[in-house]
Amino acid sequence: MELEPRPLDSPADEALLPLAALGGFRPHATHTTAPWYGHAVNGAALLQELMSYVQFGSEDAALLVEARPYLAASFPDVIDAFYVAIEAQPRARAVFEDGAQIERQKHMLGGWLERVFEGVYDGAYYESRARIGYAHVRIGLDPALMVAAMNVVRTELHAAVETLVGRPEFPGSRRVALHRAVDRICDIDSAIMLETYRDDYAVRIRGTEKLAALGQVAGTIGHELRNPLAVMETSVHLLRSRLPEDAKTTRHLDRLAAQVVLCTNIVRDLMDLARDRAPNRSETRIGDVLAEAVSSVPESEGVISRMLPDDDVVCFVDPLQLRQLLVNLVTNALQAASSGPAGVAVTVEHAGGELRIRVEDDGAGIPDDVRPRLFEPLFTTRMRGVGFGLALCRRIAEQHGGQIRASNRAEGGARFEATLPCTTETPP
Repeated sequence: MELEPRPLDSPADEALLPLAALGGFRPHATHTTAPWYGHAVNGAALLQELMSYVQFGSEDAALLVEARPYLAASFPDVIDAFYVAIEAQPRARAVFEDGAQIERQKHMLGGWLERVFEGVYDGAYYESRARIGYAHVRIGLDPALMVAAMNVVRTELHAAVETLVGRPEFPGSRRVALHRAVDRICDIDSAIMLETYRDDYAVRIRGTEKLAALGQVAGTIGHELRNPLAVMETSVHLLRSRLPEDAKTTRHLDRLAAQVVLCTNIVRDLMDLARDRAPNRSETRIGDVLAEAVSSVPESEGVISRMLPDDDVVCFVDPLQLRQLLVNLVTNALQAASSGPAGVAVTVEHAGGELRIRVEDDGAGIPDDVRPRLFEPLFTTRMRGVGFGLALCRRIAEQHGGQIRASNRAEGGARFEATLPCTTETPP
């Protein structure tokens, strides 16, 4: 499987496009909701509330529409300034995988600027732009960087307005009003953007509450189940050695052993989620952990795995937690892959002081309505799933000071990416 950059048409590729200017003059905008993330948002109602709060009205909207043909010539300058700022900020630049992708993104940002000045600011418009905010959340873009990026756009739009000096259509008073309209739009954009982060925070709080309730019983359940599972495992081993070889008997013993392993893994994940153990970092050869993790997953022979730039990369991480993160992601990928192990690719890259872990499959991909809840505890789409694995992956990544995100591949299938700091000495 050839690993490709993230597709341009995926939601995550809209990640650093600022939200479009909102406002408008449709007080009876259609009721819309944004159910693709943590909760349903009445976009039209929130839009009207924000417009009222910043006093964005029909005059502001009309000014933006009128100014569009005059400001369009300045849009390339706005776009260039926006991406110059991104290049200067390593954490923002890391969102993009290559320069060619940025060039294509510039074209998309041009379309965004055109639509800002179209004059249609209703609930559907709110929904389309809020999706970009949720893409920011998925990739883990710091909200401070989002606000700073919005300020770059604001500053450049003000500079574009000043190019209208001397035009009879925009005397001094009208330019002042246009500046005010730009500020109001940017304020609304930032508010909607922060709403998506608030939504993400609410989702995390709900997950924490679930884990708190789970932790009250997890210890007891785990200890009570471990003993009978150990007895069953020993009994299976004993029966294999005592019973005569028979295909039917062997098949049933294999099934029993597989179910014991499944139950043991569930108990392990339950206990790990309940403990919330801090990483026990030590000097770790990452290539060894990768090889061990992939080989330990049942039916993983044929999975494509590689360590970049070489297998000698050493970081201070918790080797057991890193192994568990890899095992969980590879297990999920194998369950989703259409081509079996050959349809799964695992890459761990050391670059820029970070470990970048990418696990991909060639399956059906992640439905849009599922992706926002993937990392919630107890959420699963599998008939036999419990919903611990990905929640545990997120906890491990975040406890190491990193992040994890999910997206769909252009050629089909899902991509999970975890980024962890890779230090050469024990962090303070």
